[in-house]
Amino acid sequence: MSRIPVFEYHTKVSTIKLELQNGEVKLIEINPGWAFGTGSHITTKLCIKALEEIFKERKLEKVLDVGCGSGVLAICAAALGASTALAIDIDATSVGEARINVNKNGFSSNIEVLCGSLENTNHSFDLVIANILIDSILLISDELKSKLKSDGLLLVSGIRDTRKDEVIQRFRELGLSLDKELCNEGWVALSFKTHQQTAFFVYRKCPTSNLIRLPQTCEWNMGQIQSFEPCT
Repeated sequence: MSRIPVFEYHTKVSTIKLELQNGEVKLIEINPGWAFGTGSHITTKLCIKALEEIFKERKLEKVLDVGCGSGVLAICAAALGASTALAIDIDATSVGEARINVNKNGFSSNIEVLCGSLENTNHSFDLVIANILIDSILLISDELKSKLKSDGLLLVSGIRDTRKDEVIQRFRELGLSLDKELCNEGWVALSFKTHQQTAFFVYRKCPTSNLIRLPQTCEWNMGQIQSFEPCT
């Protein structure tokens, strides 16, 4: 699921500077070889910037990088604090290059690189990344959403600003809401969050009993209880 067919071998190693949550800078080295993902493309830079912001805001345990190419985004996610990451691509050459980069940066115990598609994993993730062509994003939008945990985030790029509304509308139809939008030189990266059901109930407590009469609904949190009223 690489973004584009690649016919050029990249011999130059790219060094990416990541800003960690504590303000320190970590260097990542990427040699894409035959794979997409030198770290210099605008969409990759946008995704890296988005990842830095996301990891400053919340802890993410499991990350999925769809169409991983050189593995650069999965590696960045691991460096920023993800406990585990799964990097997948349908191109065997890209998978080989990604494994080399994962090992080079010391994340072989954190990142699994798999040659395959979304059908090859049954897990759900805190964050799903897809920096691929927009038509591919729209084509697999249902599958991308299905891999999110109930409070998960989706980060997508490879999108021209002239077509971003198509992506926003599609994921809204799937029940996601736009969280962040980063733009540069006509490209955009979009992050979406899942809708968590928020219900506000009034609970009635009988003065002659310790029982609380619960409404006929099954999804609620104690933090959502607004008031108690005596039974009539």
